Parts: sequence; C-alpha cells; structure tokens
Amino acid sequence: MRSPATKPQQPPTAPENALSWMEKSCPMDVIPIVIAYAGPQTAQVLNQTSKFWHSVFQDESTWKQLCEDLYKWKEGNKEPHSWKLFYRRSPCIPVDYRTITDALATASDHDETTIHDASNGNPRVMEQRRSLRILLRPGEYVMREAIVVQAVGENTSLTVETMDLPKIEPIVREDDPEMEEESITEVAPSSEESISSAKKLLKHAATIRKKLSCRSHAVQEAGNFDENDIELSSVPPVRATIISRFRRQNEPIFRVRQGTLVLKNIALNHFCYGIDIWNGNAAIQIQPALGADESPLSSSSRPRAYLHQVDAVSRSGRGIVAIDGGICSITRCYVHDCAATGIYVGGPGSRALIQETDVVKNGNGSGQRRGGIARGHSGIYLEQGCAVVRNCNISNNSLTGVSAVSQENAILNMEETDLIANGAMQLEIPPLGTPSRERSNTENSNVVATSGRSRSRSGLMEETEDMEE
Repeated sequence: MRSPATKPQQPPTAPENALSWMEKSCPMDVIPIVIAYAGPQTAQVLNQTSKFWHSVFQDESTWKQLCEDLYKWKEGNKEPHSWKLFYRRSPCIPVDYRTITDALATASDHDETTIHDASNGNPRVMEQRRSLRILLRPGEYVMREAIVVQAVGENTSLTVETMDLPKIEPIVREDDPEMEEESITEVAPSSEESISSAKKLLKHAATIRKKLSCRSHAVQEAGNFDENDIELSSVPPVRATIISRFRRQNEPIFRVRQGTLVLKNIALNHFCYGIDIWNGNAAIQIQPALGADESPLSSSSRPRAYLHQVDAVSRSGRGIVAIDGGICSITRCYVHDCAATGIYVGGPGSRALIQETDVVKNGNGSGQRRGGIARGHSGIYLEQGCAVVRNCNISNNSLTGVSAVSQENAILNMEETDLIANGAMQLEIPPLGTPSRERSNTENSNVVATSGRSRSRSGLMEETEDMEE
C-alpha cells in the first residue's frame, strides 16, 4: 500500500527588514523623522544604498525636517534658500562631526595655503572659503590647537554658538514606576492599540533625546575619537565651554587673522604657556597675520570679531586682544579673572565697541613662581585706536579700570559705565590739550568710585557680596 504523498514544506519567508518596510510601506512624511533619529553618519550610508534613498536625500523636505529635528532651525527663523546647503553649513558637534576642527575643515578647500606667521612659527594655515556656522551642544570641549580664522572674501565668516535647545520638563509615567524620569513629547492616544504604540515610541524617543538633550559632555580635540570622550552628568550646563590644553606657547583659543568670527553664548577657559600677551597669550586674538619682518600683512578683509554673551577668562594672559588693525564688538559679555588685561586695544586702526559688558577682577597675574605674568593690569587698556564703552561694569581690576595711553591716537568714548573699586586708578586718560583728549568723551553719566558695589550688565555675572570692597 502506497503511502500518501506528503506536501512539500514551503521555506519560511524572511521577515521584512526595516529598510524594506520604509521603502514599501512607510509614509513619506515619517521617513525624514527616522533619518533625523538615525544620525548623519547613517544617513550618508543610506544615500548610497539605492535609488529610493538617493531620491529621498534629493528632496528638500527631507533636509528641512532634519534641520528642525536637530534644532538647527526653528519656527520664526528666516527660511534658507536651500535646506540641504543650510544643513551642511550648520554642522552640530558632536552629532555631525566629532570635533570642532573636523567641522571647520568643511569650510576649506582640500589644499592648504602657506602663510608665514612670525608670531607662532607655524607656516601652514587652512583658509576658510565659505561661511560656516558651528553649533555646539552645552558641555565642555577641550582644544589641543588654536582655532584659526583665515576667511577668504569680505562676507565669509565663522560662527560658533551654543545650540538653542528647548527646555524639556521631566515627566513620571504612573503606569511604569520602575522607569526613570525621562523627557518625553506629548502624545494623545485614542485607543488601547495606539497607547501600546505610544509607549514604544516614548521609550525610543527618550533614549534618542538623551543624546541630543542639554546634558553635560566633554569632547577631546585629539587625534582619535573614543566613546569615553563624552561624559554625561546629571547637571545640565547652560552653554558650551571651550577649554584650551595647548602644547605650543602663546596660543589663543581663537586667532582671527582675516575675515569675521562670530561667537554667541560661548564660555572660553584659556590657559597656555608663555608670556607674550601681545601676540597670542589671550583667549581671543584679533590680529592680521604677520610677515617675516613681524609686520602685519595687508588683506582684503580685516580681522573682525563679534562677541555676544561670551564668558571669557584667561588664566595665563589677556582676555580679548584687538591689535594691528583688529576690530571687535563685545556685547553682553563677561570678561573676568584674566592674568593680564581683560580687553586690550592697540595699534593704529584698531577699534572696539564694548556694550553691556562686565570687565571685573582682571590683572591678578598667572600665579606662576617663575616666568609667569605678574600682577598689575587694567580692565580695559587702550594703547592706540578707538574704544567705545557703553553701559558697562568695570570693577575690581588690579591696576586701573580703564586706561587710554597714547596722547596722539587713543580715542575713548564712555557713557553710563561704572568704574568702581579698581586698584590704583579708576580712569586714566591723556592730559588736557592732547589730540586724544580732545577727541575723547568720558563725561556722560559715568559712575567713578574707589569703593562700593557694582551692578552686573551682562547677566552672566552673579551680583555677590564679594563685589563690594
């Protein structure tokens, strides 16, 4: 008797993977959101996998969604002409690139321009040929080399700012008491099935948002990147802090040689070896490149720096230096605890506009027993050039509050400014009858006192009792 024929078993069908599902079934308006969560590195790989993904990345709506979800753009900002170009020229650290140096390289061509710089002996400089806006998550960034701004073209600029991330309040979900408090988005499910889906979405969203939220981290600007370079803490910082750890002597954090630097809501913690406070030992140095004879090189675009809500300290030298024709605008900043002068302006053609800024406790020396900076420097020192000081707090500096030195070319205009409890003198200006004195004006509602309490202007400095004499 013949046994009945057995029906051949069909091989099990492979489950549909996530990429196949996204290509066939996923709503098109959801795809950019998934890409934003996947990250730029994964997105770059996806762009090369198939025609479908290539077409996705050619769509401007994809890049708009990425800009919104990564907080590069928010409602109310001016809409860019190209979302794709806007995304690429607004790199986020450490999401798009691991270090500030890596991001800065995208503004340069592949070749390097050789420029001799007598100030630090480094002959090779990378030029920036297109404007770039670098966004930093709040946290600490340790730099091993100075950030050099050598922008080609009058309208080319480098902007570095802390990301404007939304404040997310923690929510405790009563249905899951063991789960930690997480920052989650508002979801309004309408059925039991949607509630289950919402729970899964919230769990993944909370994990992703951890990586992009206002939590402290530290990134080492060194050769290789390691996961240990990012450290999370429970106390969220309010801004990005750039810390110098230089081997070279007399190196600033930012050296502006040509073009424009814009800093917004950034803290600078500077220290380097050396005592040359004219040519590099400062948090920010705004100075044209020097030639072989140590004279400034002429260029089509003078070095400029626009600083807004910058907290600057140099434990080894000066805070901000504009020299040899450098130009700076300092608004709502906090320049404090510098070893030497807080703000220095020197050389013909140098200019500084200082508004709503606190310049306090500068000039106390570097504290080094041998070869360091000695105590005895001013809050603002105008050797040559022009300085406009409006509504500022200049107090508790070790030597003078404000000094204008040159009798021929030191023009100082100051109004509604407090000069209180500075060391040897509150205000030092050229004598009557000199060209500098005739062109200066320091009589507009200023408060000058050897003792008393100062009032913060920047909003970055806490008013404490130690500001009293």
